[in-house]
Amino acid sequence: MSSTKIICCIIICVFLHSTEGRNSKVSRLYSRKRFHETQSIKTIKTKYGDTYNCVDFYDQPAFKHPLLKNHKFYPEMRPKLLPNITIARNDMEKSVFYTLENGGCPRGMVPIRRLSEKDRSRETMFSKTHIRDNFTNGPIAPPGTHFAIVQTKSSPSPPNYYGVGGCFSVWNPQVKENQYSAAQLTIQNGPDSLQVGWMVNPTMYKNNLTHMFIHTNAGESHCYNTYCSAFIIVRSDFPPDVAIMDTSKSGEKPIGVDFFIHRDPTYGTWWLLTGKDLVPIGFWPDNVFRTLNKFGTYISCGGETYSPPDQPGGYPPMGSGEYSVGVFERSASVIHFETVDDKLKVIDVDGTEKFMDTNKYSVHDVGIRSKSGHTLFFGGYGG
Repeated sequence: MSSTKIICCIIICVFLHSTEGRNSKVSRLYSRKRFHETQSIKTIKTKYGDTYNCVDFYDQPAFKHPLLKNHKFYPEMRPKLLPNITIARNDMEKSVFYTLENGGCPRGMVPIRRLSEKDRSRETMFSKTHIRDNFTNGPIAPPGTHFAIVQTKSSPSPPNYYGVGGCFSVWNPQVKENQYSAAQLTIQNGPDSLQVGWMVNPTMYKNNLTHMFIHTNAGESHCYNTYCSAFIIVRSDFPPDVAIMDTSKSGEKPIGVDFFIHRDPTYGTWWLLTGKDLVPIGFWPDNVFRTLNKFGTYISCGGETYSPPDQPGGYPPMGSGEYSVGVFERSASVIHFETVDDKLKVIDVDGTEKFMDTNKYSVHDVGIRSKSGHTLFFGGYGG
C-alpha cells in the first residue's frame, strides 16, 4: 500500500473516532439534559392545595444572585458546627409540620412553591412591609405594620449575636385579604436582617392556614421564602413556607414549634433550623450580606401584623387574638428565647425591653424562668 493511502486511512480513522467521541459526548449531555427536564416537571400538590415544583438543587432561585455564580455549595451540605440548643419543651406540645408526601422531591432536587406572576407581585408587596430602617427605640417599618415584641436594648456598643431562637406557641388568627398576622424572630445588623416564624396571610398563601415563613433583607434582596436570591434550601421534603398542621386552641395546652437561626463559623453561613429535632432546612451564604455577614447586633421576638393603611379594620388580631395575660393556654407565647455567643454557647437573651407601637396589642416580658428560659407573651384583639 502506498504511503499516500496509508495517510488517508489514518486521517479517516482519526476523523471517525473523534466524531464518535463527540457524538457520544453530545449523547451523554442530551441524556443528562433530558433526565433533568423529566425530573424538573415533577410537581407535588399537598392536601392543603399548595403546589411545589421539584427543581435541581443548582437551579433554585438563590443561585440567580450575582455573588453566587462561582459557589461551591452542594445538596448534602449541613452545618459543621452546631451549638447545644435546648429542645426539651415542657410547657408546650410539639407541632407537626406538613412535610411533603413520599419523601418529597427526588434526591438532588428541592421543592419550590409554584407561583404565578400575580403571586410574585403579591409577595413583593408584602415583602416591603418587612424592610427595617435604622432605629433607636424600635423597628421603623412602612405604614400599616405594627409590633408587640421583646427586643434587645439600643446601645452604642451592642453585643455580637451569632444566632437567635425560641419555641413559639402556634395559633391561627383570622385576618382579611391584604392583611397578615405573624409571630417572628429577627436578627439584624444595620439594614440587613433575617426573620423566621409563622404567619397567616390569605392573600399570599391563598388560604387561611398558618404557614411557616422566612424573610430576607440582604443587600438588594428583600424577599420571602425560597423565591429569594439569597436563601439556599437543602431539604427535599421541607420547604420553608410549609403549612403547620396543628395550631393551639384557647383553654388547652398550647402547641409549639422551634425556630432557630445560627451562624456556622466554619463557612460563615447562617443556617435555618426548625422542627421538633431542629433539622437544617437551608442557609444564607455570608457574602450576600453587607452588614450581617459576621454577626447580628439586634434581636427581637414577638408579634407583627400588617394591614393597608386605607383598609377598614386596620388592626388584624395578633397571636391567639387575646391580650398577653401571661397564661400559656390563652396567650401567644415564646419560651427559651435564646441567642448564641462567639463560643457557640446558647444563652438566654438578656438586656431586653418591650416595644409596642399601638395599644391594640400588648406584650409581657416575663424574663428568665428556671424551666422555660426567657419567656414572653404577646397578642391582641386588633380592631
